[in-house]
Amino acid sequence: MLAGYSMSSAGVCSRTTDLVEAFTEMGPVWARWVHACLPDDTVSYARLRVLTVLECDGDRTMTQIAEALEVTPRRVTVLVEALEAEGMIERFAHPTDGRSTVVAITETGLRHQRLGWKQHQDKAAVAFGDLSTEDQERLLDISLKLTKAFRSRLAAHPATADSPPARGARRAPRRSIQERQS
Repeated sequence: MLAGYSMSSAGVCSRTTDLVEAFTEMGPVWARWVHACLPDDTVSYARLRVLTVLECDGDRTMTQIAEALEVTPRRVTVLVEALEAEGMIERFAHPTDGRSTVVAITETGLRHQRLGWKQHQDKAAVAFGDLSTEDQERLLDISLKLTKAFRSRLAAHPATADSPPARGARRAPRRSIQERQS
């Protein structure tokens, strides 16, 4: 029984189908919104995410950055090369693992990240102003639960050669959204 109504299995199937369709449609629209909200004078969203990982988590290996962003190591190499060319990050040999490269954010990168990320977050957040405070709270709660469920299911799902590494695999724990906001 849901909200006082008895649902048949067909009703549940229809609701889950509607949810899949709604999320499938929302995903690309959200991605376009996120990119549209970038300040004109900032780096790409992908590069801004690399800078944000380094700002939040400190120096990281290329593998750790790939895991944090849930992208392939090759993608990180391209992003890091571009950011290094712009003077926003620097790379150096890992002190104990000769096979690894450590990436650090520079002062220029840190200033750029803080300003760009703040401006981006402020612009992107405008869309949530269309929701009531109650809806915002419910959406946040549901989003956190779904993200956890997706990550759990992905961790149990057989990986393919082309898949990015599972989030959290072989890396230090990250601060939660609530910890970063405080």
